Amino acid sequence: MFKKKVIALGVLAIAASLIAAPSANAGAKPAAKANVGDECLRAGTKAAARGVNGSDLTCTKVATGTFAGTLRWWYPEMKPYGTLEWVSSSAIGGGYGTTAIAIGDAMKKEGLLKDYTVTYKTNAPLGLGYFYDQKDRKDMLLITGFAMPGGLATNGSKLTITTANAVAGIMREAEAFVVPTSSKYKTINDLMADIKANPKAVAIGGGNYGGVDHVTVATLAATVGVKATDLNYIPYSGGGTLTPDVIGGRVAVGISGTSEFASYVAAGKMRVLAVTSPKPLKVIKGKTLVQQGVDLTFGNWRGILAPADLPAADLLNTLKVIDALHSTQSWKDTLVAKSWIDEYRAGDAFSKWIKTENTAIINVLTDFKLIK
Repeated sequence: MFKKKVIALGVLAIAASLIAAPSANAGAKPAAKANVGDECLRAGTKAAARGVNGSDLTCTKVATGTFAGTLRWWYPEMKPYGTLEWVSSSAIGGGYGTTAIAIGDAMKKEGLLKDYTVTYKTNAPLGLGYFYDQKDRKDMLLITGFAMPGGLATNGSKLTITTANAVAGIMREAEAFVVPTSSKYKTINDLMADIKANPKAVAIGGGNYGGVDHVTVATLAATVGVKATDLNYIPYSGGGTLTPDVIGGRVAVGISGTSEFASYVAAGKMRVLAVTSPKPLKVIKGKTLVQQGVDLTFGNWRGILAPADLPAADLLNTLKVIDALHSTQSWKDTLVAKSWIDEYRAGDAFSKWIKTENTAIINVLTDFKLIK
């Protein structure tokens, strides 16, 4: 039952994103069909209610970034950020931090941000707690994702991601199962055979207890009849702290987002047993689960939250900045470089979706008996 729920969280969302993904290079668009970043023909023309949350777009000669000097449907009243503090609920090298860096770098390239810092907290309660404790901050955003609701629940926290202002869901990343190059495991089925025979004897390292890595492993284990509660799962604060233990053989296998392991695989320090994407990825070499006879695909979404007390005008400006970023070449290049899936929702659409997703994640964890 829960396998179907988990797959639905990944595959259906991926399919929807691929269908809905806009193109900024399809030629000039009339006002009635305009999306931010599309080409337009006459400066000053309005595209009523075509922007985020029903705001207007204006045909504008863009001054900065990869659109500089061209006419685009844009937000001419939008104010770029000066400095920005990102909050990451993972240690250095973890997925939240690497996502913040990727967004921040793309924003800088496009003239949407002058500079940024990343504040690292080691788990969801600490990260979200720090974020909520800050008041009157117009220069702060937090990276959230699939792992956060589970991380809060399994730590007994009463905090929830639905209290903050939802800005945008920006992407989905496949998971990778990796082992040290000296490992006896050559395929994911080799690993699963040992887990089925004696689950407690196989140390599995991943992100927080109840997070996306844990759920992925639990879903895979269920395919061979092993309960999530019987696994020898060891939680880490992110890929940065997990990586040395994978390379050193202190865990039998590690699981995390592909971008956290890609450089170590390329350097020959790790070997990929499987990736959870529908198709093989360019960013990391390894067969998919499907290619190895396991009918499972999965991915970890990540998004952006703004402070709950952010004034409405500043929130709308933030929505416009991120919406503009999503249309740019810098962001498209980032998605390609990291093999991230372009799963994008902004403003009210993301706010509605994240509430449903939060409930779905808690239900999956309850089904697995990882929380009560």
